[in-house]
Amino acid sequence: MAEVLAQIARGCPSTGWMCTIIVATNVIPALMTDEAAGEIYATPDLRMTAAIAPTGQAVPVEGGYRVTGKWMWNTAGVHSNWFVPACVVPGEEDLGLRAAVLRTSDVQHQDNWRAAGMAGTATNIATANDVFVPAARTVLVKNLAEGRYPKRRYSDRPYFNRPWVMFINAQAAPAILGMARGAMDCFMQTLPTRGPITYTHWPKAAEAPFLHHQLANAQYNLEAAEMFTSRLSALYRGVLHRPPTIMERAKARAYIGHIAHLSRACVNQLFEASNSSQAVLSADIQRYFRDINVLHQHAAIQPNSGDEVYGRVLAGLDPNSDIV
Repeated sequence: MAEVLAQIARGCPSTGWMCTIIVATNVIPALMTDEAAGEIYATPDLRMTAAIAPTGQAVPVEGGYRVTGKWMWNTAGVHSNWFVPACVVPGEEDLGLRAAVLRTSDVQHQDNWRAAGMAGTATNIATANDVFVPAARTVLVKNLAEGRYPKRRYSDRPYFNRPWVMFINAQAAPAILGMARGAMDCFMQTLPTRGPITYTHWPKAAEAPFLHHQLANAQYNLEAAEMFTSRLSALYRGVLHRPPTIMERAKARAYIGHIAHLSRACVNQLFEASNSSQAVLSADIQRYFRDINVLHQHAAIQPNSGDEVYGRVLAGLDPNSDIV
């Protein structure tokens, strides 16, 4: 699955990222009660999306919760049939955030996504107003992070017993890597056709030594991103039959940020090495440049937070984050 997502993002970063979100979120029902899983998995052509930023509220009522909120980053939401937002629950502050699974028919999607990159992801605002959600269709975000799930039909399957947050790190990294692969494809496709470099004496760009250095550096970053993606996949496979340690969870969080850093460095170097004609919207490589720089800003991906978590755990401290 990881390689499939990487290859989709290689061709179209927006499509690859939407597929990543749906694949990762479609696992959530298997981590809930059999009642919830049966209801949700009965949906034909199931496509679920999620927004973990806690900008909604779930008020406890008899039998469940009434959910109201506005979530800014519901990628692919208009293509989904279920939506999983994170909510603050009055009276449950000690338990942390709770994710609720809502039917998309109960959610309003605003056509507001106008961004410098990832333009095709339909990352629109989603709103819900006083929607009743049965308790069985909710799960604590802390349990998703720690891999604590109820006894259910999927309990004996290792794939559905590991921390979901660690799983989405392993699933999201390939899409980021695929964007760097796609940019390299675009650059290598145009390089043989490029003529002289303006205001230099080089008759062909492919003969210029400084371009050779730029291309080599981009390839180094791509290969390093490939290696860390493989290490992240191996890390996840290594804990399929046992609970991961906090060090392993922190490392997974840090690895996805480092993969994003390396992949962005590759794409940015290739864009810098391209000629000015590649800045027009009809050129392919500028799309990879815009997309990866926008995705790099994602709160769960950008390296600074992941580096802090990893560094704190290496130093013997708590991670100082619930999303690990």
